[in-house]
Amino acid sequence: MLKSIVGQRLHLYLPNGWEFDPWITGAGFIEYTLTAGPHTGRHAVQKPTYRRLADNVEFLGWYEETGTVVTLVWHLDTQTVDRFAAVPRWLADGDMAASTGDNQDPVFREEMARRAAAGPDMPRHIYADHGYFELSEK
Repeated sequence: MLKSIVGQRLHLYLPNGWEFDPWITGAGFIEYTLTAGPHTGRHAVQKPTYRRLADNVEFLGWYEETGTVVTLVWHLDTQTVDRFAAVPRWLADGDMAASTGDNQDPVFREEMARRAAAGPDMPRHIYADHGYFELSEK
């Protein structure tokens, strides 16, 4: 049985065709690429908050440069995940492909900051759903 998500390369499946390849490189970093879904190809490195909530439950949460707030609760024994994401209105109502890019690219970060400042931010679109994950061979 999986003992922790920390240090693991995973493949995450969420409703509506969203698929991610997250790599939790340590308790303070997650690197991911969206491999299917509304902004396929997005790559990001984030500095999440990490907590071990119970023997088989871990939490990651972070704030995206788009203004999106993401939390993931990982259930290690069932290899399932609960996601809560609050997406700003400008991104939810527009083409989510606008956030495709690499958040390590300063030009991309500047463009996301410009779009976020132009808004609107509210009301946020909420994703509260449940998916599953598996260990990745990558």
